[in-house]
This record gives sequence, structure tokens and C-alpha cells, in this order.
Amino acid sequence: MPDTVPSTPMGLRDRKRLETRRRIADAARSLALEQDIDHTTIEQIAGRAEVSPRTFFNYFESKEDAVLGHTELDLTPEALDAHLAAVAGEPAAQAVVDLAFLVFGDSFGDERQRHERKEVIVRFPQLMRRQVSRMTSVAEAMTGAVRTILERDPVWGPEAATPQAAEMLLGMCMTALRSTARQDGTDAEQVRTQIVGLIRDTASRIAAA
Repeated sequence: MPDTVPSTPMGLRDRKRLETRRRIADAARSLALEQDIDHTTIEQIAGRAEVSPRTFFNYFESKEDAVLGHTELDLTPEALDAHLAAVAGEPAAQAVVDLAFLVFGDSFGDERQRHERKEVIVRFPQLMRRQVSRMTSVAEAMTGAVRTILERDPVWGPEAATPQAAEMLLGMCMTALRSTARQDGTDAEQVRTQIVGLIRDTASRIAAA
């Protein structure tokens, strides 16, 4: 296997969308924590984020979703198909890591964002159901994409690409991604390389056990 891990870079349009979404989410959270979610309006959020209310609705369906601050890219079938086409031919582990980067951008390493999400859930427990629903939808979409990656990989193939296998590989990737991203001074390319290496090493040790 090659020693280097070429990445699938996020396009400029996706980076701009992610930045705008993050700016709106930051505005929504700060306003909700300052004056309570019930007293926060979409117009106030849009004003602080320096976007129009119409632009707000291009990113979030409600102020509650904005307060939760989901910064994942929209997991539309078109977005996932484009990613799967971009990683065609990559080894499964690398393709799954690139999928995680596509979906979460650089938010995986944002400790402040994770802390603020926990804070709003504690302050506004009515958001918990919405949070769980979103997490479930993201997990289902990503698992489906991972199954497609495994089906196309000659080492796996359709018979081995079970939902359980996809969930296991995705879980390994996300756990490694979160822990590696917390290391100070680690850039995205280093994170990609370390995670792919860790998954390969773990798999080889399991096979040898």
C-alpha cells in the first residue's frame, strides 16, 4: 500500500457554505445563551450573522436547528454520489476517512463548538429530541455511503459489505478522528494520514490475533 494518503479536498463552494453555516450557528447559540431561546428570533440571528433571513433558511429549517449548530454538509444523495465518485479506486479505509472529512469539515477538532452544543442541550433540554433525530439521520446516511465504498472495494465486495461492517469501520474512523484532532498542532492532512494508518494497523493486528 502507498505510504502517502492523497486527500479529496473540499471544494471552494462547500467551504463557503460550511463557513456561512457555522457563522449562523454561532450567532444563534450566542443569542440563545444571552437571552433565552424563546426570546431569540430568526431576524436577530440573521442580523448578527450578517446574512438575510432568506439565506438563513438555506441552511437551517428553524432557529432550534441553528442553535444546535449542526455544521455538517448537507447529506443529499447528490453530495454523497459526488464524493463516492471522487474516492472511487481508493482503499476502503482512506475513502471512509475522506467521507468523514467531507461531512464534518474541520468541525471535528473544534472543542469550543462541542462544549457549546453540550451547554445548549443542558440549558434547553427540549432540543434533545431534535439533536438525536439529526444524529440518527447523519449516521444512517454515512453508513449507507460506507456500505457503497465497501461494495466497490475488491477486498470486501457486496457480500462482506454488511450494515454491521459499515458501522464498525465508520465507528473506528470517527473515534480515531475525534481523538487525533484534539492533538495540538495537527493539521488536516496529518489527521488523515494518522487515522488511515491506525485503522490499517488495528485491522492487521485483529487479523493476526
